[in-house]
Amino acid sequence: MQENKNVVKLGDFLGSELEENFIEFDLTVIQEVLSQLKNEEPIDLVHAEMLQQKALRAADIISEFLGKIIKTTSYLETKINSAKNKSSLEYKNPDGGKTTTDMKIWASSNSPEVEDLQIKLAKAKGSKSILEKKYDILIRQHHLYKESAAGLRKTILGYTNHEKIPEGYE
Repeated sequence: MQENKNVVKLGDFLGSELEENFIEFDLTVIQEVLSQLKNEEPIDLVHAEMLQQKALRAADIISEFLGKIIKTTSYLETKINSAKNKSSLEYKNPDGGKTTTDMKIWASSNSPEVEDLQIKLAKAKGSKSILEKKYDILIRQHHLYKESAAGLRKTILGYTNHEKIPEGYE
């Protein structure tokens, strides 16, 4: 049995770090594709299929980024909970009096570490939202061009709903 040297594992897409530097994701290709697609109407079948493939490729890139963002978001939420618990457990009344549950809750929510993590989490969630919107746009564009290609096949190539479309043109 021959070993496959080009093994691609899910971890290759998710990355090895628990927290990704999502702010550094390069969206240049995505923005270029979106910019091109907003000004293009398919002029023939080949062009419609090319636009369809461009949109799908850009959506694929975004799906990889979304996986990393979701992993980072989950990791940050876990870190926030841990930091809150730690702050709550370590808090002591500065006056030396009894430490109440409310004081511990307040301390856990107002810890500088928790605040920093919450800011990171907010950025991650905002980034995820942006990526999801761009993904949606690209998938809608893909389907638009797919429908255009199907229409072009039927009208330009003379296919009707009753005729079988030759293999390779479906």
